[in-house]
Order: sequence, then C-alpha cells, then structure tokens
Amino acid sequence: MLYQTLLQEIIEEAFGQEEIIGILLTGSVARGDALPGADLDLRFILTPGARREFHRGLRQGVLVEQGYADAAGAQYKLETNPMEVYAYLDGRIFFDPQGILARLKEQAQRRFETYRISEQEREKITSWLEAARFKIRVAERGGHLLKAAFAAGTVSWQVIEGLWAANNRPLPPNGSIWAHLKDLSQGPPDVEELLKQFFCGETKQRVQVALELLDWILLYLDSEGKTSLLLEPGVQD
Repeated sequence: MLYQTLLQEIIEEAFGQEEIIGILLTGSVARGDALPGADLDLRFILTPGARREFHRGLRQGVLVEQGYADAAGAQYKLETNPMEVYAYLDGRIFFDPQGILARLKEQAQRRFETYRISEQEREKITSWLEAARFKIRVAERGGHLLKAAFAAGTVSWQVIEGLWAANNRPLPPNGSIWAHLKDLSQGPPDVEELLKQFFCGETKQRVQVALELLDWILLYLDSEGKTSLLLEPGVQD
C-alpha cells in the first residue's frame, strides 16, 4: 500500500510537467516480488533534447531512484547495453501517450530473444573461470579448505556471468538475478538449488558446487565457441 500511494503521488507530479512524455516503473516493485523496504525504480521519457540528471532520494521512508532520457537516449542505451532489456521486460508502463515505451519494450523483447554473446566476451569469461577452477582444485586437492572456499567466493559473480553467457542471455542486474533464473533454458539442471548451496551451504558443499557449476559452464561455453566458429563464413570442416 505504501508503494502504491507513493507511486501515485510521483505519477501525479509528473503529469504536471510538459517535458515528461513517458513513465516506466522497473525493478522488483514492477515485477511484484519486492521485499519490504525495497527501492522504487522509475524511468521518465523526456521530450526530444530535454535532459535531467539521475536523482536518488528518500520519500516517505522509501528510496526512490529516478532516471531520465529522451527517446533517442533511451534507444541508444538499449542498443548498447544488453542489461537494459530487463528494465523493459520487467517494467510496467504508467504513461505513454506517444507509444515510445511500448516500442522500446517490443525492441527489448526482440533483443532478448535473439541475443548471442560475442566471441570476445565468451573468451574473456572462459579465461576467468578456467583460472578460478584451477585455483579451487589445487587448494581442494591440497587439503586447504579455506583457500578453496575463498577462491570459490571471490569468483561468485563471474559464475553468475558464466551461467547467462552459456545460455546466450543478457546478464540481468544484480537485483534481478533470482527472478530471471527461469530464463536459463539450457541449464544446468536444478540451477536454483545449486545456487542456494553455492551461497548458503556448508563450506565443503560450497566448494563442490562451485566446481560443478564451473565444469558445466565451461563445457557449454566451449561448445558454444565451436558452434560460433562453424557459423563464420569460410570456416568449414
């Protein structure tokens, strides 16, 4: 109820400003899975050429983040930052008289469905994860559980990146990871349970799950790389 009242207040304020021609609610509140105390994320589309600085502040005890861009700026950001698709996929449009946000939402959906990780990014992630797996294995086989657990912990975000890369999906923002596990259609099997064990399990279990996830990711990234090579013009058996 607090979010609804505050959101309505912000929207009514925006209606009185001629240069605001679109309002999009994003993040966990838009998805309906917000925890108590979660922030409120809003995007405002401005008239062509208008500019405003990003604003973050407390209102009625709620952290409110407000981003601004005209249609061209929002389009550019969507085209150059794959993570941007989630703002529109998760978003709820509250004001869009010119249909700008509706078109951006359609473009985001197409980009999400056709996304493929670049070869450069695939190689970079593979290199990180191969090095991490090597360090974890050396520590584990040497009986040094602390070093193995430390190595597993420090590579946790790269593991998340690897899961989405192996599935050819854009990486979601940090706060949207859990909500978008459903997008990992290729696997690994029971990925939600594996990640729970990876982050919350006993130390030995966390190390073992880290290695299991790394093995799966690297196998799929390797097969994806071979597929990409075969698809390149002039590359044949």
